[in-house]
Formats: sequence, structure tokens, C-alpha cells
Amino acid sequence: MATGFEAASTNRIVELFGGSKATLFRYYPTKQLLLEGVVLRIADRWTSAVDLRSLPAAQPEQWLNGCATRMLAWILGPEPLFVGRLAIAEGHKFPKLGKDFEQRAIRPLQAALAARLGEWHRAGLIRSVAPARDAERYLDLTFSGEVSRALYGRPRRSARSLARHRHECVALFLRGLRA
Repeated sequence: MATGFEAASTNRIVELFGGSKATLFRYYPTKQLLLEGVVLRIADRWTSAVDLRSLPAAQPEQWLNGCATRMLAWILGPEPLFVGRLAIAEGHKFPKLGKDFEQRAIRPLQAALAARLGEWHRAGLIRSVAPARDAERYLDLTFSGEVSRALYGRPRRSARSLARHRHECVALFLRGLRA
């Protein structure tokens, strides 16, 4: 994560994490497979780190704010930002890796959000005739700008400013889905 794929040395990795090169290469025969293992491990942590199931689901605004709080806290962390930087800088070298990350990290949360939007639509709380599309739009609205800022080294918002951003995004999103 600190040096990028090309500059990463398996000798340095073994030195930092212990073990031997023989053991490392037994599990990951190439540096690319090691990178894939790291990225997919990060992806697999996303759903459990965010844990949308534990949010109270009765009120859309409350749930969406909780969702945004948890997702932003995770996605703006060093590991997900590493994956984002990798995708920007070297994604053309690893097209399968980007697709795998999306399938394992982004799609499950997007599906959970779409399911929740569908439930609220059926309950008459919102109007979401295309929950999957609306889930993708919510993620774009709430997260894309913040991730871009972080990836391109712009100063982070204060906790207060980030909270205001979340609340404004949720309010704007829900205005568009009024029942």
C-alpha cells in the first residue's frame, strides 16, 4: 500500500510481516496474486464493517443517514483508498481485480440498499419504482465526491462538515423519492 504495486518488493513484504519467501510464494505464487489476495480481503471486510442489517429500518431518513455514516467511515479509510488509488493508477493492468472488488464489496451493499428502498416503496414511505437504479444514484450522490477528494489528496472535511454533507445528500435524495 505504501509503495504501489511496481515498487513493492516481496523481500520487504516478508521482512515487514514475517515468515519466509518460500511460504509467501506457496500461497501466492506471483506478486499479482498476492495483490489480488490483499484487495479481495479488503473487499470482504466491507460488508461486515458497514453492517447495514443492524440499522433501524423503520424511518428512511434515519436509516440512510446511518448507512452514509458507516459507509463513509469505511470507504475513506486507508485500505479502501488504497484500492481506489490502485484502480486509478494501475487498473488497466488488473481489469479482473476491479470487477472482483466491485462484485464482493460494492454490489452486496448496493443490493442491500436497493432491497431497503423496495421495502419502503411497498410500504408507501417513498416512491422508488427502480430501487437498484436509485441505490446506485444514492451511492453516487453521497460517496463519489468524498472519495474523489480523498483520492486526489484534497483536505478532508471536518467531522461536522461531513455530517452536514451526509444529511444534505439524504434530504436531497429523499426529496426526489417522495411518496
